[in-house]
Amino acid sequence: MIKINLLKPEKKEVVSGGGTTVGVIDESKERKLNMPALIGAIAITIGTIGLLYFLQTSSLSSERKLLEERTLRKAELEKVLQKLAELEATKLELDRKIKIINDLKFKQKDAVFMMDKLSRCLPDWVWLTDLNFKGGALALSGKALSNNLIADLINNLQTSNFFINVKLKSSTRNKEIGIDIFIFKVECVFVRQPEANKVV
Repeated sequence: MIKINLLKPEKKEVVSGGGTTVGVIDESKERKLNMPALIGAIAITIGTIGLLYFLQTSSLSSERKLLEERTLRKAELEKVLQKLAELEATKLELDRKIKIINDLKFKQKDAVFMMDKLSRCLPDWVWLTDLNFKGGALALSGKALSNNLIADLINNLQTSNFFINVKLKSSTRNKEIGIDIFIFKVECVFVRQPEANKVV
């Protein structure tokens, strides 16, 4: 008669004495061997994730700190740039005022110099009643005893090299205290010569 074993196959184990023993495989032992490896792998994964999180948090924190420092530095530099812009505007304003003062000084010298040259051009018996000097343009009004004296004035202005475009605008004859008087208007342009830097 043949017996069939329907149970799990048995594992033969070799005993040190040369014999063999038949036993059932212990599944719980295999499970115990795999659990520590699984737990170790999970622990390593969690540790790696934790380390990466820590490194990332540290890097993010240092980047935020750097951003805050740069933002503060930018604000300070913007204040400095604003101050520089204000100083530049003040400097330009002062330069403009200095230029105006220097121009006025120069024009004042021009006026004195022009009056000196004009007085040297006036013939005897010619009087000026009005003088307008603006931007180099000179308008003269005056009186003379004759038209010949007015012609002498115009000639003197032209030959002085300090007055150009000399034009007689009008000349009218009037009687004052029984004497003939010629009222005239002359226009010209004053030119300051290079050698005229010194007021005579």
